[in-house]
Amino acid sequence: MVFSLNRGIIYFISVLILTTSVSNKLLGQTTPETSKYFITGVRLHYGYIFAHTKSIEAAAHSNPLGIQTDFSWHFTSDNAYNYCNCYPRLGLSFYYWDFRNPEILGQSLNLLAFAEPFFRPAKKLSFSIRPGLGISYMNNPYDELTNPENLCYSTQFAFVLLINLSAYYKITDHFQLNIVGNYNHISNGGIKLPNKGLNYPSISVGIDYSIQKIQFTKREKVPRSDFQRSNYLRTAIFLGFKGIPEDDKLYYINGILGKFGRRITQMSAFTCGIEFIIDGSEKYLSTIYSEIPANAPYIASLTGGYEYLLGKFSMTFDLGIYLLNTNRRTDLLYQRFGVLYKIREKVCFGINLKTHRHVADFFDLRIGYTF
Repeated sequence: MVFSLNRGIIYFISVLILTTSVSNKLLGQTTPETSKYFITGVRLHYGYIFAHTKSIEAAAHSNPLGIQTDFSWHFTSDNAYNYCNCYPRLGLSFYYWDFRNPEILGQSLNLLAFAEPFFRPAKKLSFSIRPGLGISYMNNPYDELTNPENLCYSTQFAFVLLINLSAYYKITDHFQLNIVGNYNHISNGGIKLPNKGLNYPSISVGIDYSIQKIQFTKREKVPRSDFQRSNYLRTAIFLGFKGIPEDDKLYYINGILGKFGRRITQMSAFTCGIEFIIDGSEKYLSTIYSEIPANAPYIASLTGGYEYLLGKFSMTFDLGIYLLNTNRRTDLLYQRFGVLYKIREKVCFGINLKTHRHVADFFDLRIGYTF
């Protein structure tokens, strides 16, 4: 798979035809008054790979090119606006990336889910912020013999994280031009080493299309006189997986956490908590290396963070500090990035990534209960 301008143009035209067809079939003839719009779009990306560590400098000297296709719903109801003083968009993005370093990095196909609150949508020029989470297929992973310089990824499937800032310009009632600054991260979450990860900012330009005439009601911000600051407690259990250089096996990471949160606005909360895990990889290492203590699998830490609340979804950002980690080979501090989804009013399910600066430690799945 080699990126070329001709291939990009063919893909661009094909996607426009496909998305227009899908829009017509999904929506048919609808009235202008609606609580949501089906939006499709295409974006072209130009980026650069950030060499966050010296060990990937051989792989990082390139400027990736990408093509993105979006399928989303843009919500315009009173309930949607009154909840967050914005009009949110939820959807899926498909990407084809050529890292333009075929001998080392190759190409990737990415699929992401995103939640995107919009601001000033009734005006010609509007803005948004989009976090996204998904999976990636990459075609040239690390191999000790054939590709030893690719320390960025060693598995064909990995996780993708995205955060971007967008400016939208309304061309007509059906088309929007967008210019976007993106930050993309790909990592297998420590499942297999080496796993330095790919961090690549990009600039994209694209067009969004709706078969329906998009009409946003111009509103003033809703005063949250009914909102009161409140506290909550959340407990959760989680399960992760981790690889080590000593073998090709995966080891379980079992954990439990308790978190106190203070909701300061309708969409924001600050949190603090404590986390305890049992690291199966450390348990194995303690059996083969005499210098690793027997209590190495047991790790405890304090956390503090922020939660961004958008309906049933929450995005979480935490900074942790180790209280107990007898075989620590990393920084004293670590970071966590996650997404939670409310299954019920008090029950949530989510995915979370733990990192030490630019290096992923592990991904985990978690289920929690909020008091």
